[in-house]
Amino acid sequence: MRLFIAVNFDQEMKESLIDAIGRLRAVSSKGNFTRAANLHLTLAFIGETDRIDDISAVMTDAAAQTPAFDISLGEQGHFRRGSGDIRWVGIGEGASELSELSSRLTSGLIAVGFDVDRRFTPHITLGREVSAPRRADTAPQPAKSRVDKVSLMRSDRVNGALKYTEIFSAPLI
Repeated sequence: MRLFIAVNFDQEMKESLIDAIGRLRAVSSKGNFTRAANLHLTLAFIGETDRIDDISAVMTDAAAQTPAFDISLGEQGHFRRGSGDIRWVGIGEGASELSELSSRLTSGLIAVGFDVDRRFTPHITLGREVSAPRRADTAPQPAKSRVDKVSLMRSDRVNGALKYTEIFSAPLI
C-alpha cells in the first residue's frame, strides 16, 4: 500500500480551498488540479509498505504528545517545475505546531526503520503542472480548521484518478 500521514480539513477550510482551486483553474492554460475529496496536508510521506501496526504505534505516540490546535490558511506560492508549477497555499497560524508534529512523526518512523524525508514545509497543493500567471490572485479566502487528529491515508489510483482513504487515525490530546 502507498501510505502517508496527513491532516484532513473541516468543511470551512475545504470550501475556501475549492474556491481557490476554481479561480486558479480559470486563469490557467493547463494544470492537474487537486480534487476536493483529496484536499489534505501531508505530514509524512511513507510510500509502499504494509507495516500499518508500526505506523499506527508511531502516530499514537506522537499524537499523545501533541495538544490539539488550530491552523489557518497562509500565503500562496509555487514550486517551479519544467512541465509547469506546483501551486500551493501555506499555513499561517499553527505552522510551528504542524512542524513539531511532523518532526515527532518523522523521528518515530525513522526509529522503526522507515526511510522518510525530514524536510517539512507545511503546504496544501492546489495543482500540479500548472501554467498560469505567477501573480494571479488565486489566494483562498481566510479559513481556519481544528487539528485534533492525524490520519494514516492510503493512496490508490482508481480509473486514472487518485483516491485517498483514511485507514487509521490517532487523536491529539
